[in-house]
Amino acid sequence: MEEKLGFDAVHNLDCIEGMRQLADDSVDLAFADPPFNIGYTYDVYDDKKAAEEYLDFSRRWMGEVVRTLKDDGTFWLAIGDEFAAELKLMLQRELGMHCRSWVVWYYTFGVNCTENFSRSHTHLFYFVKDPDRFTFNHQEIRVPSARQLVYTDSRANPSGRLPDNTWILRPQDAHDAFEASEDTWYFPRVAGTFKERAGFHGCQMPEQLLGRIAAQM
Repeated sequence: MEEKLGFDAVHNLDCIEGMRQLADDSVDLAFADPPFNIGYTYDVYDDKKAAEEYLDFSRRWMGEVVRTLKDDGTFWLAIGDEFAAELKLMLQRELGMHCRSWVVWYYTFGVNCTENFSRSHTHLFYFVKDPDRFTFNHQEIRVPSARQLVYTDSRANPSGRLPDNTWILRPQDAHDAFEASEDTWYFPRVAGTFKERAGFHGCQMPEQLLGRIAAQM
């Protein structure tokens, strides 16, 4: 199909209708932070759909993402607990995507709960179309290793290493926790008192989080 939307611009459109104006195999990197279907108050969107209605909506917009991705394209999905498993399986089993990593974004100033553990994380799924053909600029996200920083080991790779898979309960309990070398990411959520907060945005993500995703492309 012919490309109808220009790049290097912000388009305020219905996501499905907007993506339908993009050509097949035209996008290198897509990042989506869709509604979580948890009853959040939006201006024109109903965030409390029946489960099947929400899953059908997700299937349609994610199908457009997959269609527009290049063969070596990458898709990152930010999603909450309620539908993380369903959307991951949908992308893999129905839409043919391959999950390279399941990253956890840990943050403070999450939703306070009075009768449950307070929310402090979001799931970040890292998908590619072809598991054998994709862009991953590992040199851009390498970090110093313990061999370099702690042991001064001559065998250490001078370029550092790629991120680990790490679980930590609280960042204040481990001074070395949530470093860039881990796949449990800690970036403070953009709270209402922060200068960079855009008042109209109910779920604003920190630029550092998207910066890490963009750096590996």
